[in-house]
Amino acid sequence: MNKLISTLFALGLAFFVYAEDLNEIKIESSIEDVTVFLTGGEVHRTAEVKLKAGRNKLIFKRISTVADHKSVQFNADKAFNLVSVSSEIDYLSFVDNNPRIKTLKDSVATLKDKNIDLLNEKSAYDAEKKLLQKNNSIKGEQQNLSVEELRSMAEYYRTRMMELNKIITQYDKDIGKNNTIIYRYQQQLTELNYKETVKSNQIIVIVDSDEAKTLNVDLKYIVSNCGWQANYDLSADNIDGAIELKYKAKVYNNSGNDWNDVKMVLSTSDPNISASAPVLYPWYLNYSSLNNQNDFDDAGYVVPQNRAYTQYYQNASTPKISQNLDGVVINDEMNSFEFGVGNGNTNPSNVSFKSIEVSQLSTEFNIKKKYTIPSDSKPYLVEITNHNLNSTFSHKAVPKLDKDAFLLSNIVGWEKLDLVPGPTNVYFADTYVGQSYINTANVEDTLRLSFGRDKKIGVQRKLLEEFSDKKVVGGNRKDSYTYEITIKNNRNIEVNMDLFDQIPISQDSDISVSIEETSEADYNETTGRLRWKVKIKPGETKKYRIGFTIKYPKSKKIKVKKYRTVYSPSF
Repeated sequence: MNKLISTLFALGLAFFVYAEDLNEIKIESSIEDVTVFLTGGEVHRTAEVKLKAGRNKLIFKRISTVADHKSVQFNADKAFNLVSVSSEIDYLSFVDNNPRIKTLKDSVATLKDKNIDLLNEKSAYDAEKKLLQKNNSIKGEQQNLSVEELRSMAEYYRTRMMELNKIITQYDKDIGKNNTIIYRYQQQLTELNYKETVKSNQIIVIVDSDEAKTLNVDLKYIVSNCGWQANYDLSADNIDGAIELKYKAKVYNNSGNDWNDVKMVLSTSDPNISASAPVLYPWYLNYSSLNNQNDFDDAGYVVPQNRAYTQYYQNASTPKISQNLDGVVINDEMNSFEFGVGNGNTNPSNVSFKSIEVSQLSTEFNIKKKYTIPSDSKPYLVEITNHNLNSTFSHKAVPKLDKDAFLLSNIVGWEKLDLVPGPTNVYFADTYVGQSYINTANVEDTLRLSFGRDKKIGVQRKLLEEFSDKKVVGGNRKDSYTYEITIKNNRNIEVNMDLFDQIPISQDSDISVSIEETSEADYNETTGRLRWKVKIKPGETKKYRIGFTIKYPKSKKIKVKKYRTVYSPSF
């Protein structure tokens, strides 16, 4: 028995000595640089630590609560023996780092205290009012009251009730004003991503050292609730073939820690990628097509949209593309990457995500400047680099449908730039054209993009009355139409244009169409398409004619002119 007690005493003494020798150090580290992945990031912290000889417990404070403790990497510039790495939530020592949040919280607390005082004062007046209402019997124990006494008591009751009602109403107004201000402050706190249940994380590293020394330590770990989206500016000053591509990124941070003046690397890597060696599977090829071409176009051009109600961003996969008569491809749906502040949605940061396709070999962009990205879920623009690209410009016009010519660009060389799918702002001659979308997974070696309408190219299509006629021959009607298309180049350089029109196609044996004139256009008998390859010099005007006759029974009617449906006010 004595031997057992002696053993327990020795163990307790050893534990006491160990606890006394354990050197606990609380560390306020700073974030030096961040590698931002498309979803997630790797944070690099540095600090100077003074170790004692023996065992040291290093507590890194104010670590993001969305940090992955399994990803922690600890290193130092001098020798040490790493014992363990762990993490725990710190509910007690959190201090607001954002002074604006602290000011707003203090203001809310002050206004709430004022409301408590106002409610207490109002309660006293409410009690007086109830007492007055309860004792409103003028007669009381006295059987006879003079007229003067009756008038005096009635006047007192009326005057005091009016005073009490005004006082209570004023208290309600003051409390309402304070509540309005409190609501606004709370909305601002929400905008700053403040949460009442805010807490901090801390990483605990235990190391042994043979001697007292000062270490410069590095701490790296993976966090969620951050990421970046590619964003581009495409601009051209004129149609001489030079295109400037500004490669940018929108970076958001909702990790709980502000990134103040940090070095930044943007990466397309996956932070959760497996450490297992890759397995090479068979590479199968099949046919795929970006869109279904029709006879009115030989290439798909992405059209920038600049209307406020046009939504590029739906949580879909790849952009849907449809074709219209003038051969310009219009995007019906695009993918989304929206930033905002939490408003009660299941996603606390209100950041919606989409699936994009990037190269299997990851790419990293070292950002030259340092940036500050607060932890508020808002997108902050980061400049990556600028590129000058070669382009060939051409024009396209379908005067039957639109009176303007469209400027189209074929941009080459973009595939060497490690671009990531993302929205693109398009500018021409210092004018905003609209927003487009670069989907690198579906674009080949040439990026085709519409720069919108070119007002310096005049296009007109009119019916020549003197060459048009409608008459009845026997049991049939013969309607003849002759149109003249006029093109004028008001630019100071020669332009190339694809000009389109069409001849109607009969789908009834009683209806026949005969062609009178096409001005040597390329005619497709199946679709009725007319196409002219036009090369027009500066200041030059060119004219083209098309003429056709439609024959059909006079007892029937056909609609030659096409109409479109629009909405208009109805009074």
